[in-house]
Amino acid sequence: MTDSPQKYNKPPLSIAEQIALLKQRGLIVEDTRLLESHLRNISYFHLSIYFKHFQKEDDVFRDGVTFEQVLKVYFFDNELRLLLLGLLERIEISFKSRMINELAIATKNSHCHIDPNIFHGDGEYAEMMALFAEEIKNSKEISIAHYKEKYSEPVFPPIWVTAEALSFGQCIKFCKALDREHRNKIARTFRQDEKFVMNWMHCLSALRNYCAHHVRLWNRSMTILPKMNHRDYEKYFETGNKRLFNYLVILQIFMCDVEPSSQWLDRLESLIKNYNIAVSHMGFPEDWKQRLESIASNK
Repeated sequence: MTDSPQKYNKPPLSIAEQIALLKQRGLIVEDTRLLESHLRNISYFHLSIYFKHFQKEDDVFRDGVTFEQVLKVYFFDNELRLLLLGLLERIEISFKSRMINELAIATKNSHCHIDPNIFHGDGEYAEMMALFAEEIKNSKEISIAHYKEKYSEPVFPPIWVTAEALSFGQCIKFCKALDREHRNKIARTFRQDEKFVMNWMHCLSALRNYCAHHVRLWNRSMTILPKMNHRDYEKYFETGNKRLFNYLVILQIFMCDVEPSSQWLDRLESLIKNYNIAVSHMGFPEDWKQRLESIASNK
């Protein structure tokens, strides 16, 4: 039986009071001015997500924990997000491009995305038309403004213009709403079955949102579970692992196709070494780099 909800009554604390609280809880602070600066520019609450790893259940820090230790993990996480965000941008753009090309060419129709015949059902069609209407209405893209000024119909711009108004996640949602034939046309450009591409892209879309919104990746438990029972790639995943590593397996599968010359694994290795990070907190096996590098041999 859970406790009944309580009224929140914690008062806001000044930075001086925040520092005093951290010291009271056992955090070793060698440079108070450094801590003050980071509390002012990063915020106590944002850093508290990292504090938790170094604390006991009663919020008291474990013996010997210094603020510099916490800060090291924070800066590593920040650089990790920036590294992954650049890779995810390449995959997102490639996915949109392949989606546009396959649908437009297969249907020989610049406005294939508003044809109800390519969708799985009437419900999916109606949902997508509502999504397109909302996003195009709110879009500030020059190409969409130009279409509205020059053309009266169709109401929606061609697929290559409409896609500019859609986020990565919305493009994946659109593809999932298509009938299986068209989903597979897109997926086959990656030489994979649609059930894997749609699930894996969903995972990468979530990862992209984590990176873009400054959400902690280090030691995070991921909520979307990737499909791992792929005959070629199953051996690379860590079954039962909800940490970052399995998302990086997916990332590498697509990077080997989108940008096979990328040296991102070397950059990741350097980042881990520079900050002396224990990779087990991210679900990495000991042979993580060799495992990710060998994915290229399946291409």
